[in-house]
Amino acid sequence: MEKENPKQYFINDEVLSLVWIALHESGNTELAQVVANSMQAQGCQELTGTEDMGLIILFWKEFLENKGIAKITQEMH
Repeated sequence: MEKENPKQYFINDEVLSLVWIALHESGNTELAQVVANSMQAQGCQELTGTEDMGLIILFWKEFLENKGIAKITQEMH
């Protein structure tokens, strides 16, 4: 019988933060958003691995807008 991959993997938050940063910086913003959404849905409280406030805001941008907490209109890099 062939084994199936697990439905979920448990990955350290620092590793996932670095994955999000690398995806974002490489321009793969759609996949970066999937990672951010997953982290936030699981209770992420902070993006680790950076102190760049622009990156931190971009990580939380969609979450904050969807909750009606903030509207970020200026594109940040």
